[in-house]
Amino acid sequence: MDIQIRISGNVTIIDLSGNLTIGRSEESLRETVKKLIDDERRYLLLNLSEVPAIDSSGVGAMIKSFTSVKEANGELKLLKPSRMARQVLTITGLLSVLETYEDETFAVSSF
Repeated sequence: MDIQIRISGNVTIIDLSGNLTIGRSEESLRETVKKLIDDERRYLLLNLSEVPAIDSSGVGAMIKSFTSVKEANGELKLLKPSRMARQVLTITGLLSVLETYEDETFAVSSF
């Protein structure tokens, strides 16, 4: 999995590319979110448009990330989950918990 960071005003956009599955990819997401929180970046937009698959470990990493950001008085929202990612997030109930957007400009302005 590849992780790219972009800044738009006070929002940090985390662009993920590749499967969010057990192992290095889910560890990388958790580590990236922790570092951003430590750097006072607490408004995070997780771009899932290039994430074809998420397994239970990936879901766990997303829940941990959401919880960590919330505990730091921040917000974590989702951007453009791929079709397969959306299915997993629907089944797990995460789409009912995490705000999800299809338009980046609208998502950034929602913070």
